[in-house]
Amino acid sequence: MNRSSRRGFTLPELLVVTAIVATLMGLVVAGGRPSRGTAGDIRRGAQQLASMLLASQSKSLGSPTGAAVIIDSDGTPGQVISHARRYPFIEGRVGALTVVSATSRTVSLSTDNEDIGSLVHGYRIRFMEQTAGGEGPPSDWFSFLCTTPPNAVVRLRSENGQSPQNAVWPIPPASGELHFQIARYPIPTGLSESLPKGVAIDLRNSGSLDSTVANWGSLANRGAIAVGFDQVGSVDALMQNVLPSTATSRTVQPVSPYEEIYFLVTSLKDILDPTVNTLASDKAIWVVVHPKSGRVTVSANVPQQANDGAALRAAREKARRGIVLGG
Repeated sequence: MNRSSRRGFTLPELLVVTAIVATLMGLVVAGGRPSRGTAGDIRRGAQQLASMLLASQSKSLGSPTGAAVIIDSDGTPGQVISHARRYPFIEGRVGALTVVSATSRTVSLSTDNEDIGSLVHGYRIRFMEQTAGGEGPPSDWFSFLCTTPPNAVVRLRSENGQSPQNAVWPIPPASGELHFQIARYPIPTGLSESLPKGVAIDLRNSGSLDSTVANWGSLANRGAIAVGFDQVGSVDALMQNVLPSTATSRTVQPVSPYEEIYFLVTSLKDILDPTVNTLASDKAIWVVVHPKSGRVTVSANVPQQANDGAALRAAREKARRGIVLGG
């Protein structure tokens, strides 16, 4: 029996092939279309930021120095988020400690585990007495600034409520040595993510409500921002300008926040438009870090018609209460 060869395609086959090609073209076009900061993009950006914060907190657990997340504007407000490494403490001995005032001391240091030049990357210091009986308990943390190693300036951490009335300065022991530990600014690990196109963190309305430090109410124009977690997962530092070109540009000491840290994720176009009040956006989303527990929550912004301190406090208060995202 002769078989006749098929020629061409049947109509149903042509329709199926056409539908497949149309679907593939649609996917290609959709994938190549730039994001416009839609509600879906903003939500993905907020979830991305929250996920990186939670991942850093998880990584910090059990680590003596903890872990951190860095938010770097990279020329555009709050778009690049990086995991960061916090190096082990710099350790060594105090050669001299000189009283300058009730709030500051100068110190001369020698390092045991790092090159002396690493002191320029430190931001806080604590002291321990080393005697024949062993090492004493560590002191409170003090702020630290070193631009000309091995000499440095140690000050009370006024950002954290230290004052001459409540702080106890270390005193070199009569016999023995005064040792130190210095915590360093974090550095990116190379694992970074960019928020969706058209989405950014509005650093003007991001910050902490800690009333003791007025300049932390907004994180705008403060360089790269870092949130550091300690070994139990609590927030131990909110940092500004963690990626300077030189150590001397770090002029603001990190703070250990007592109140929540707020990040407002919204449309980049709205942030760049000075006539737009981002607090009035029903698309904007708050990512809130609760310092004691390290818990991270995501909440819809409740639009505020005003664009002032009272409106910002009201929006943050609603975000702190954990208003749940809609469906």
